[in-house]
Amino acid sequence: MKLSTLLIAIGFAIVSLTTWEIYCRTMQYQVAPNDDQDLWVHHRAKLDKLKNDDVVIIGSSRVMFNFQLDEWEKVSGKKPVNIAAAGSTVLPVLEDVVENSDFNGTLIIGVTPPLYWVPQSMDVLPYARIQKWVNHYHDQTHAESFNHFISKNGPQKAFSFLTASNENFYNELDLRSLIQRIPTPARIPGPPPFPILYQVDDNRNVNLMPQVTTDENYVSEITDFWSFIFEPPKDPNVTLEMIEGNRRHIIDKSAQLLAKFKERGGKVILVRCPSQNKVREIERTVYPRASYWDALVKAVNAPAYHFEDYPFMNKYELPEWSHLATPDAKSFTIDFVNQLKKDNLL
Repeated sequence: MKLSTLLIAIGFAIVSLTTWEIYCRTMQYQVAPNDDQDLWVHHRAKLDKLKNDDVVIIGSSRVMFNFQLDEWEKVSGKKPVNIAAAGSTVLPVLEDVVENSDFNGTLIIGVTPPLYWVPQSMDVLPYARIQKWVNHYHDQTHAESFNHFISKNGPQKAFSFLTASNENFYNELDLRSLIQRIPTPARIPGPPPFPILYQVDDNRNVNLMPQVTTDENYVSEITDFWSFIFEPPKDPNVTLEMIEGNRRHIIDKSAQLLAKFKERGGKVILVRCPSQNKVREIERTVYPRASYWDALVKAVNAPAYHFEDYPFMNKYELPEWSHLATPDAKSFTIDFVNQLKKDNLL
């Protein structure tokens, strides 16, 4: 190959990548690490080095998004370790923290009923997703760890189009998502398209995508997805006895694990973050407070904060019915930490 041809090819590649990156930035894509199992494992590995005045957050997306770590640190002097995971149930992480770590600080547990009370089976996505992450923490090879280091410190630091996630956001820019956007005849009706909801930083602090507060069509895509995904499937094989057995099992398992955690000096705080509109209606109907939240709090016997009980927790409009806008999440975090300090829990 002639040198001139090589230089032309390199120049064309640079121009193409630059043009694509400019387009991505124009469309408000952000430079961010992947919110994947490797980033989660990186933070899970911190637990055995923590002290009894440290804080760990577990749960699903509401506590992950609504608690802003920098604001928490400003008020309390300590930045929490965030190992909550979007779209996931809690028990696999709770069990791993209690059984496979020496952490005895404060455990903040987010309770989102449709996720907290999913059946604990690898056939159920919210369980399987986080159980695989927990398994990856214990089974990660040196090669996988090195690959994460390269990913974290390589080109992804500069290019927004390299950011991806484990979610099925239809408008991500990785090859998998681009291929999935190619129109094909639908064999089985699936959920509505779900646009990118959030991105994380290296500490797993979350920002909602800017469009969530500015673009009505973007928000409508998210709320359409919530309306579909939160509505429980009508399965004739699922009986009331099965539902009640699952409810009781998860409450009993939570109480058992947290009793063991408290025995070694750990503190537990339960949090029910706000939801609104159709999401709240579904939660109220399918997971009535008395049978689920109140029963869990009684069994666990720990301080608990439900958004219906505290004006500072329910004064915000949720743009997509399930999470606080990032500016509101910052003030929510400050108010929440101040409440914990007032209650002598921090």
